[in-house]
Amino acid sequence: MVARTAGRVPAPFGPGWRRDRTPTTASRLKLELRFSVRGRARFLSHLECVDVLLSAARRAGYEVALSNGMRPKPVISLAMARAVGVEAYDEIATIDIVGSPDPATLATRLTEALPRGIAVHDAAPSAGTPRLVGCCYQVVVDAPPDQVEAAAAAYHAAAGIVVERRSPKGRRELDAKRYAPLVEVVDGAITAEVALTDEGSLRPEELVRALEKASETELAVRTISRLTLRVAPPVGAPTTASGEPL
Repeated sequence: MVARTAGRVPAPFGPGWRRDRTPTTASRLKLELRFSVRGRARFLSHLECVDVLLSAARRAGYEVALSNGMRPKPVISLAMARAVGVEAYDEIATIDIVGSPDPATLATRLTEALPRGIAVHDAAPSAGTPRLVGCCYQVVVDAPPDQVEAAAAAYHAAAGIVVERRSPKGRRELDAKRYAPLVEVVDGAITAEVALTDEGSLRPEELVRALEKASETELAVRTISRLTLRVAPPVGAPTTASGEPL
């Protein structure tokens, strides 16, 4: 008895092989989005926020470009992770859109497709991945305004304030004033710009612990908001004497 062998089956080729993927030759536009996350949307995690932006782009009728390789993924990234529960007024995302859409129209249509609490304020062609050098936080604490101002004065008077960070990797000591040399009190709330360096940065709750340590008072955190992100200017771009882009 002779076993029958299967005949040749033609392998797919040509455009049909990639019909469900974005062709590598398709034109794409890299955009930088500025958006806010407020209200109940602040409880979205970092990855959930990415998924929400991708879903809004699809509902608005835009196609997000895919990366190359065996496992292509949507080309989108957030400049800085946001802790769950923290409101943000000036988040940055870069995203590659297939085609050449109008940035202003895209920002409007995305906001209409996004859930309540997330809004795109600006969209512009991206010059590359933004390099963050600082961010401004506002922290509201349960304490009288005069007590908060006294804590800020004690913080400024101290030469250095060391706080301890505990993590699964171990313990680390940080000088709070190295990353946040200045602290302001506006309407009873603490506002400070925290530097982002290659060696690390200071978390807003660690800043509050430094204020407590300097003033020997208790400042219970009520809310934390991230007001702005400061981006380094592109290489070769003109800047002011303070390093700000012109």
